[in-house]
This record gives sequence, structure tokens and C-alpha cells, in this order.
Amino acid sequence: MSVENIVRERSNSNDSHNSCASSNSVDSAKPSKNMEGRYVVLCETSGREFESWYYFIRYEGNEKALEYLQKQLEKIDMYILDDFSTFDLDLDHFFSGLTAKEMTKLEVNSYSFHRKFDGKLQMISLGLKKRDDNDDMLEKLFDKIGLGQIEDYIDDEDIDSDDLETDLSDDENSSDDDEDLVPPPEELKPSKLIPRQVEKIAGARTNQKKHKGKKKN
Repeated sequence: MSVENIVRERSNSNDSHNSCASSNSVDSAKPSKNMEGRYVVLCETSGREFESWYYFIRYEGNEKALEYLQKQLEKIDMYILDDFSTFDLDLDHFFSGLTAKEMTKLEVNSYSFHRKFDGKLQMISLGLKKRDDNDDMLEKLFDKIGLGQIEDYIDDEDIDSDDLETDLSDDENSSDDDEDLVPPPEELKPSKLIPRQVEKIAGARTNQKKHKGKKKN
């Protein structure tokens, strides 16, 4: 699944978070999959979204693939070009599985979340040639793994089912599009005693409250 599809529903109610905090504080810290071994970070900085995303990749068993990717990245002078992403792979510092898992819950970006991969990383050839200038290499890099496409080369992503956004049907989306961007205060809403025909003439909205699912893609 792509970055555009892997999104998390964030609660719009602080009250609901607070009311469940005591009962869920322990459960939320529990690992959903593998918590053993060490993880390294591949950081993608998107020139399109102006965000940085951490991909935590299990180190054990992926040493050669990570080193091969690192050697290729070191050949590229990383700077933002058009909408292309830049990448930085840190093989000098390691993180525990629990830290990696907790980072996937961090809500700081609006486009994509940090991600954790427990599986086997394939050898990724960026197709860099001696004749390529730096702009060419940046484009090849982006075409290969930009916008979360690293997922195409590693399996077993550690993601919780409740972190996936439920897609809305076309009817629901159409209904949402016709609602007020900023709902009026309760005291300004039309009385339920007013006939529907009068409400329509007055320009009142009768749709249900807009569904507020976070993110996209």
C-alpha cells in the first residue's frame, strides 16, 4: 500500500482521548509485531509535501542491502529539486523495536506517518550511471523509492489495523462536499420546528455533521 493509502485516523475529540487514557495507556505501548533486534532509519524529505518521514528498517538480516543502498545515496548531492524527495540513511545509530513502533504513532506530519518494517529488504539498484549529472540521479532516486515506494522492496510492515483510515463511499464524499466548511454555532442553527421547505429557502444546511477523517492519500 502506498503513502497515499497508508494514513491514520486521528481523533477529533480530546475528551475521548482523555477518557480512554487510563485504560489504554498500557495497551497503546504494546508491540503489535516484532520488537526484537535493531532498527536503522531511512529518512525521506519530500519536496512536494515539505515533510520528513522516517522508515525504520530492521538491521539484522538486511545489512548488505542497506550498505548497498547507502553507497548509492552517498553518490548523490542531496538537495530539493522540483517535487523530488531527498534521502538520508543512518547506519551508525540504532533504535529498538519499541522505539520504532512508538515513533509510528507520532502525529506531527499531515501527509504521511513514520513507518516500521520488520521484513527482508531487497537489493535496490537506483540505476545510476557515470554519465548522469546530479539532477538525473535525484530523479532516478525519486522514481525508484520516492513517496514511500521503499515499501515495494521490503515486506512485513508493522502497522495496526486501527491506524488505517476507513474509505468513504462516493455518496458520503458527495454529501460532505456540500456541507458548510465552518458549521454555524448552535444558537444560529434553524429550529427543528421550522418546516423543511422554509429551511431550504433560508439556506439552512440539513446534512449531518461532516466526517473528519485525517489525511489523505
